[in-house]
Amino acid sequence: MKWLIKLVFLVATIGLAFTACSSDDEDDPDEWVKAADFEGLPRSGAVGFTIGDYTYLTTGYGTNSNRFVDTWRFNPALQSWDQMSDFPGEARNNAIAFVLNGKGYVGLGTNSTTMFKDFYEYDPATDTWTKIADFVGAARYGAVGFTLNGVAYVGTGRDFDGQDYNDIYTFTPNSTGGTWTKVTSTPNKRSFSFAFVLNNIAYLGGGTSNNQNVKTFYAFDGTTWTEKEPLAERDDDDYTYDLTRLSPSAFVLNGTAFISGGLSSYSGSPVSSTWRYVSSGDYWEEHQTFGGSSRHQAITFVHGDYAYVATGRSGTSPFYDMWTFSPNPW
Repeated sequence: MKWLIKLVFLVATIGLAFTACSSDDEDDPDEWVKAADFEGLPRSGAVGFTIGDYTYLTTGYGTNSNRFVDTWRFNPALQSWDQMSDFPGEARNNAIAFVLNGKGYVGLGTNSTTMFKDFYEYDPATDTWTKIADFVGAARYGAVGFTLNGVAYVGTGRDFDGQDYNDIYTFTPNSTGGTWTKVTSTPNKRSFSFAFVLNNIAYLGGGTSNNQNVKTFYAFDGTTWTEKEPLAERDDDDYTYDLTRLSPSAFVLNGTAFISGGLSSYSGSPVSSTWRYVSSGDYWEEHQTFGGSSRHQAITFVHGDYAYVATGRSGTSPFYDMWTFSPNPW
C-alpha cells in the first residue's frame, strides 16, 4: 500500500480537502469515555482475559514494589467489579494470559527477583484455579499469549540477563496438566510487544529487542510468519507515523484492530495515540488520543461495541481508572 500513502500525501500537499479517519475534529463525538474505576488497588503489568459475559483481571505491580494475587471479575452489564478467588501462584507482574475452551490460563512473569514458568488454569464456573504443566521454554516476562483457530500460543519475552526471545509454543490441555510444543519461531527476538488476532490471522509487532525499538510487524497463520509493512520508517515519505512502542493496548473491535498508548521506544515516556490497522491495505490510520493519562502495561478487553482499557502506569504512578473506546464512523 505504499502507493496509496504516497497518493494521500500528494493530495494533501496540493491543498485538496482530505478527510482523515483520525476523528480529531472537535465536532466529532468523543471516542474515549470514562468508565467505572477498577475497584482493586492501582497497578500495571496485570493480565486480563475474557470468558463469556465477563472479564477477569489478576496479578500486577502496584506502588512500593507491591505485587498482587487478587482476582477481579468485571460485569459490563452492571459496570461493576467483584472480587474472586486469588491467583494461587506467587505474586507477579508482566505475566501472560489466554483463553482456551472456556477456561482462562495465566503464567510466566516476574517479581523482580525471580522469573516464573508456572501456569494455572481458571474455571469461571467454579471460581477455582488449578496448577497445570509448567511452560517448557525459559522462564520469562513481557511475553505474548493468544489463541488462534482454537490453539493457544505463548512466546517471545525477556529474561533477567536481557536476553529477548523469539521462540513460540502451543499448549494443549489434558487430564495430566497439558502439553507444551515448540512451533515456528518468530523472525525477530522481542519483548513487551503487542499481539492481536484478526480474521483468523495473528499479528505481532513492536516491543524491544537488544534494547532497540522493533519496527517489524508480522502476520502468522499458525504455520508461517509473513512480514508486513514496518511500523515506522522514512522512505521517500511513505510513512509519517511511528507506531514503535512497548506494551500498548491492542484489541479487535467489530472486526477492526486498534492499538493505543504504550511506552515510546524513543523518549521512554508513555504515549496516548490510538491507531486503526487497515488490514486490506496493510497500513494504519489515526483515531482520537486516549482519554486518560498516557500509560503502558494496561489491560485491554472488548464487550459488545466497546473496548475497555484499565489500569496501567506512567513512570512510578500506577492507575486504577478505566476508559471505553467506540470509534466514530470512517
